[in-house]
Amino acid sequence: MKVTFITPHVGRKSSNEYVRTWQMEPLTIATLAGLTPPDVEIEYFDERVEMINFDTVTNLVAITVEAYTAKRAYEISAEFFKRGIKTILGGYHVTLVPEEAILYANSIMIGYAEPLWHQVISDAEKGILKKRYIQNKKELYEYIQPKREIFGSKSYFSLSEVETGRGCPLCCNFCSIAAATHSIYFPRPIDSVIEEVSSLKHRKIFFVEDNFFGNPNHAKELCKELIPQKIKWTGQGTLTMAKDEKFLELLAESGCVGMLIGFESIRADTLLLMDKKANIGMGEYKKSIETFHKYGISLYGTFVFGYDSESAYDIRKTADFAIEMGIFLGAFNHLVPFPGTPLYKQFQSDGRLNDEAWWLSPTFRFGDLSFDPLHITAEELHEECLKARKKFYSYSGIIKRAKNIKGNMNSISKGAMYFFANGLLRKEIGQKDGLPLGNESFRPIPLFQDKEEGDVT
Repeated sequence: MKVTFITPHVGRKSSNEYVRTWQMEPLTIATLAGLTPPDVEIEYFDERVEMINFDTVTNLVAITVEAYTAKRAYEISAEFFKRGIKTILGGYHVTLVPEEAILYANSIMIGYAEPLWHQVISDAEKGILKKRYIQNKKELYEYIQPKREIFGSKSYFSLSEVETGRGCPLCCNFCSIAAATHSIYFPRPIDSVIEEVSSLKHRKIFFVEDNFFGNPNHAKELCKELIPQKIKWTGQGTLTMAKDEKFLELLAESGCVGMLIGFESIRADTLLLMDKKANIGMGEYKKSIETFHKYGISLYGTFVFGYDSESAYDIRKTADFAIEMGIFLGAFNHLVPFPGTPLYKQFQSDGRLNDEAWWLSPTFRFGDLSFDPLHITAEELHEECLKARKKFYSYSGIIKRAKNIKGNMNSISKGAMYFFANGLLRKEIGQKDGLPLGNESFRPIPLFQDKEEGDVT
């Protein structure tokens, strides 16, 4: 028995270049490899860094799917289908739109792999692969140690990804993670996290869960256990962390050098429309940002534009604010109605979507809008977001933000990383904008028209 794992790319403008910040170790694949019985042969193709060998001899192809890679994932599945090889699709996109995904593969996996993967392998070996494998949400599962050997010598960043939990307790209506996990956070046992961290070759770590602070008590206990590991790490958290200075002090002591924070908007009425009420309670952002910087924790601030409360003025004002506050890195993105989210369902109900399956459209490009904003045209919103990125990552913007010594330049290594990361993201503004989805110039053709019986949970 042999299983081939595949990570699709989003798309390419040229065959010899791909967005560098999208080339990180895929923890999902290492987890699946760790779940696979040792007597099963495994191989892995990551289309972000290499070509896929469609003529490989294998029994099952497992493809991980996100909204932006769905078109390409379905194209890849079709290529193996032509060769008589069975495919299975999984990931958050499949979990959120299973009725779509099931048309493009022999099988799909809905939910997390831990309680399902052994059954998938067993059925595949017997030649009785089911159409659907569905995680029982009430069933607890154990985190396993990922098998990173599957990465081989692929050219990823020298940065290891680790999970300390899954999900997020917040209910932001645009967030696909909140929709897929029903805003439930499931913390990973601390001893399991420490075991994995201790085994890593790279001592620079990115904790990948969407909310490191999803369970405050768990986060605090984990930080205490991380101190002896002497690592440098970044993660994703919430602005509410700034309310607890003792925790920020503990974060810094554990090796935290930066946090990605979803500011989303500097307007309270927009935050209400997002269902991001937690940020409203923080009042003005300035004090919270300064508190993070006080402990040497830099911030990657993300902002979203396109809700009905906003105009072009708000985008420009936000970019100025992020520069003035000395944010380490920033993302200025238009609103994306991801399938399965409350936002998508609302836009669909209101008839505001230009294409209800925009992620499969052959004419859609990364940066395009799939809906019409209220106080600005789609084209203007796209351009204003581009302008905000260009202003933030302009040479003057980079130099001005570098003056934030406590947050961005409090060590030689952080200063070097600041200029490297800002230079890289400056370059990628043009690389990402207008990127096509998938390889083909047509919408993916379903491989199956009818649902089949035999689903398993």
